[in-house]
Amino acid sequence: MTRSSIATKLTMLCAFAAVPEAAHAFLIYTVGSGEGCTHGTIQSAIDAADASPGYDVIRLTRSLTYEPEANTIETDQDLSIVGGFETCTSTSDSFKTVVSGSGANQSVFRINALGAAIIKLRLLTITLGNTDDTGAGGGIYFTGTGNLELIESEISNNTAGYGGGIFAAASGTNTELIISEGTTIVGNTARYHGGGLFVGGPLEMTMNAPNTIIAFNEALGIDGFSGHGGGLLLVGPAIAYIGSPGLGGLGAIYGNSARYGGGISIEGANGDEQNGLVKLYTTDPLNPVRIQSNTASQHGGGVFLLPYQGLLDFSDAKLCAQDFRIEDNLAEDGSGIYADYSSYLDAHWGSRVNLNQPECAQAGATTCAAGVACNTISGNGTSTTGGDPTDGAAVRMVGSSSLTASRLEMRGNVGGYAIFGSDSRALIDTCLIAENQNSQQLLRSDGVINDGIHIGYMTLDGCTLANNVIASTDVIHAEDAFKLHTSIIDQPGNLTLAYSGEASDLDVTYVLASDGTSLPDDPTIYVGVPSFMDPANGDYHLRLDSFAVDFAPPVTGDDRDLDRQPRDQNMVGVPDAFGVRDLGAYERQVGAQDCGAADTIMCNGFDNG
Repeated sequence: MTRSSIATKLTMLCAFAAVPEAAHAFLIYTVGSGEGCTHGTIQSAIDAADASPGYDVIRLTRSLTYEPEANTIETDQDLSIVGGFETCTSTSDSFKTVVSGSGANQSVFRINALGAAIIKLRLLTITLGNTDDTGAGGGIYFTGTGNLELIESEISNNTAGYGGGIFAAASGTNTELIISEGTTIVGNTARYHGGGLFVGGPLEMTMNAPNTIIAFNEALGIDGFSGHGGGLLLVGPAIAYIGSPGLGGLGAIYGNSARYGGGISIEGANGDEQNGLVKLYTTDPLNPVRIQSNTASQHGGGVFLLPYQGLLDFSDAKLCAQDFRIEDNLAEDGSGIYADYSSYLDAHWGSRVNLNQPECAQAGATTCAAGVACNTISGNGTSTTGGDPTDGAAVRMVGSSSLTASRLEMRGNVGGYAIFGSDSRALIDTCLIAENQNSQQLLRSDGVINDGIHIGYMTLDGCTLANNVIASTDVIHAEDAFKLHTSIIDQPGNLTLAYSGEASDLDVTYVLASDGTSLPDDPTIYVGVPSFMDPANGDYHLRLDSFAVDFAPPVTGDDRDLDRQPRDQNMVGVPDAFGVRDLGAYERQVGAQDCGAADTIMCNGFDNG
């Protein structure tokens, strides 16, 4: 299937409706051939609008063929360029007007929004722009201090050195790029970085409207070492807010490819605190934001992060996600997420991955509906471009990077490890890691001590690890500080832990495990079977008779389990081993029945719990 046909199919998935123009007075210029037309070219209409004070509208009719196009907008006035008109006298029919750069060898639109200008492009297909080898913005080159909004438009099959579809770099503060409803960025190619979009400078990008998607774009890396951000490359101090539910059942960031960061690459810029940040969040409770089916030939199938470290300055690369899905991505390593580091001399500065943390809260966000898969890193796989499996990880943390996660579910990932941290930090609470296939350990943490400071450590609290295929002897490998609390490790045939750090840095309490020989001698560690509800069908909730029910001391505060249900529920008739808190990812709720997914008829309806 060609990129052109892919773009066409995506466009047909959604019916577009015209957005009414501004209600206040404005001048209208019509571009076309025949009765009622004021201009015969797009550029002449742009020039006329700029010469007229105030807000203006340019209507592009389909009575002309717009090719080759290379238009320049430089204005401090508000301007809308709108397609969707058959002739200069007809009303809008909502069919896009095609503006092609074929043969121009430049950006189709170069936009410099001066002052607080607001530029809107609506019902346009911007296609076949092609800049020179190192040029930027095949479809759109956007800079300035104002805003650019794309509405019900398609940016497709454009090529550039940087930002195949769109290159957006603010020259001042308060600059925004808004990807509004019905906009698709598909089938674009960057020779170096940013296949779909390259976003940089003090700019805010927002993509949270329905039927928006960044799909099937590619960052080639023709020099052999570039190729970052197949869908989106974001360079600090830019921020991207992505909450789109996607289009036609596909994720918001779908089917893109690159050498690093098939879906998204997040990078800190050269300088102090020029931080790059992407926030993922859900706006439709039935359709969580998804980074789906992207490919990196090297690292970071879904997301790649790279901070900046200089002599006296540093800049973060940070992913902040809540109510999200990262699924079915491929890479040699870090198929879901690869958090890299930057170094100067012996100093390392790592990336930051925060999942469901308070700082990830976002205005307009909603939680996923009950029963909808959410907060998942699932179905990702590590392999070479030739399809040979590798020992990479679904989540890879390198050199002072950190992963801080709550309510995380990892299922069905294939590779060397589920999570592998080297000299990095992982703090995970309330997690289910199940049904993954690993050629090495499920979890690995390699660490060193630098001037008495622990560089690498891992903490698991309130987690369930079960039903994974693990080729290694051990479920968990930890070389430095390791903590395991209120958790279930159900992996018969594997040793629970291989630990090579200092005894004083090992802290394991309130654990139910299939193997206790590799764990410390502690009265709160039990060996036994957890009695899950229906593990054969993926249900790892606890039955009433499970040893893990009412096992650990309560914890002050209103924390929640993986289902967002309250913790510390005291089951009547169940002895409290050390308290009322259940082990693992799920807290058994008062009144819950012992009904598994495959047991809905002969269900115990008289559960006193």
